[in-house]
Amino acid sequence: MWNILLNDDERMIADSVREFLTAELPLDRLRPKAKPVDADAVRRAMAGLGWFSVGLPEEAGGAGLGLVEEMLIQREFGRQVASPATLAAVLAGHVALAAGDAELAGELATGADAVGLAMLPPGAASGMPAYVYDWSEGNRLLGWTDKGIGLFDPEAFTGAREEECIDDSITLHIGELSPGKALHWIEDPALLTRARVLIAALLVGLAEQACELTVEYAKIREQFGQPIGAFQAVKHRAADMGVRARLAWYQTSVACLKVIAGADDAGLQVDSALLLAAEAAHENGRAGIQLHGAIGFQSECDIHWFMKRAHLYDQLTGGRNVVARKVLSHGSA
Repeated sequence: MWNILLNDDERMIADSVREFLTAELPLDRLRPKAKPVDADAVRRAMAGLGWFSVGLPEEAGGAGLGLVEEMLIQREFGRQVASPATLAAVLAGHVALAAGDAELAGELATGADAVGLAMLPPGAASGMPAYVYDWSEGNRLLGWTDKGIGLFDPEAFTGAREEECIDDSITLHIGELSPGKALHWIEDPALLTRARVLIAALLVGLAEQACELTVEYAKIREQFGQPIGAFQAVKHRAADMGVRARLAWYQTSVACLKVIAGADDAGLQVDSALLLAAEAAHENGRAGIQLHGAIGFQSECDIHWFMKRAHLYDQLTGGRNVVARKVLSHGSA
């Protein structure tokens, strides 16, 4: 029997992260003319709370907890549309530790420097393009292929130029990044699996928040003298959003527990979680925009960010079609 319900300690962690992020990274920060947020200060505060190193052992500057706690935190990062660099910060510590560089792992745990998140094409070799999110010159980068995962010094990212991103709440740099130039490159399936679980958690957070924002809007938006949430067509769409988000969360929780237990079907469960979470994030983002009506397409409305970020995170694992093929391949193995 796999218990996917949170215990009191896990619920306390999730609640405390949500409370902090709601206050420090409110969704309305993304609106035009919003008061700017000191992202570096917030990132350092997150590091000070131990969120980037929660899964690292205490001797490496971590909290000595595990994948469950990391998953819970990433889920909350998804809900508040936090920077993709938060995922890079978590994984960078694991890469450094796996490479035997405990000193660097401890340094990364302090959050003194940000780490950009690089998207590399499958089987990337020298001269292949890299798409790097929320990176500043002088910062390290974290990226992976289907073979391994690596941490890079900034000098390894060559020909970098800034480009427009579909999600304009983050920066996008395009350049070249080769695994052969990595400071540490680890070909460990366990690290790649960890990354996939955490991406699923981010997507779940997007799906859940998109659902909640839409339900709240349906309670206050009136048409024909009553809230639109009173109409069956809206109720059914909102119910579908809730079911998708809940199912994705349960599957991600099961996948996490299977990975921890070293179960034979852990790979299948993780790929299934990614597929369900990506579907939930995309479909809830789309439905949320539609149910918000005309305002859903305006920059002052927060719902559109969830659709944009769903596209970004989905591409980190190759997209839903690639993940679906991986799920099917487990059945033929």
